[in-house]
Amino acid sequence: MKRIWKDYFTFSKKERIAVMALLLLIALFIAAPYFYPGKRNPPVLSKALSDFVKNSKATQLSQDSIAEPRESFTVSKYANEPLVYALFPFDPNTVSETEWKRLGISDKTIHTLLNYRNKGGRFKSPEDIRKIWGMKKEVADRIIPYVKIAEMVSSPYPAKKIGISNTQPSMIDINTATLEDWKLLPGIGEVLANRIVKYRERMGGFTNEAQVKATYGISDSVFRLIAPYLRIDPETIQKINLNTISAYELRIRAHIPDAVARAIIAYRQQYGPYQSVNDLKKIVFISDSLFQKIIGQVKVD
Repeated sequence: MKRIWKDYFTFSKKERIAVMALLLLIALFIAAPYFYPGKRNPPVLSKALSDFVKNSKATQLSQDSIAEPRESFTVSKYANEPLVYALFPFDPNTVSETEWKRLGISDKTIHTLLNYRNKGGRFKSPEDIRKIWGMKKEVADRIIPYVKIAEMVSSPYPAKKIGISNTQPSMIDINTATLEDWKLLPGIGEVLANRIVKYRERMGGFTNEAQVKATYGISDSVFRLIAPYLRIDPETIQKINLNTISAYELRIRAHIPDAVARAIIAYRQQYGPYQSVNDLKKIVFISDSLFQKIIGQVKVD
């Protein structure tokens, strides 16, 4: 037994030197970082977080006494919200789209908020924000303490419903009606009136009453309210020149399917300029009913 022990655990002089050298090397490797610390790269921060830290340092104010909530920046912990949002006093009835974004509201919810206001909706108390479709409870809890709704000025005259004027609406020509004419129609406020006029200018004038409905923000219910007051004088229609119009403009202005508009332009490119509006009958896509619909909207120069 002693022999086996000596054979396995007895070292020669060279072996002992080698073991000591190995232990010394191990000790040097362990101690090296303490004597020669390497350069460590700083942790990678997102740009939004870096901007937040800079803004916080630049706008740091004394907090001795605060009479009302001041603007502050916070990093959102919710994945579907902006990384950095600001908290500041605001009136939900007048705050702009940009300020909604600064508050950390998602684009989809902002769209719902603006639609609610454009259709005459009004926030009467901070808690009304919770009623907006898509507004998360945690987001509402965060911004409600900062809501400051301006009081409505009392008037000796009877209040009128939002979007409906006390003046009796009358028939209007959709191509010549002014901004004030549109505002007199039921359900049309200043915002929608502006949109209708701008849309009309962009289209180069309406060619039929149904095109008014295509204005952004006009719902089916609102269009049903105003439809009885809309008319169009044929003399006010700016007719479409079949020899210069593009397929896109033709589809929008004449209110016809895209395939029909492309066929009309393709015929012009293949056979040359139109000589008469009646040339449209040669296009197989155009039925008699469709021809009667668009004949009063087009011309040939």
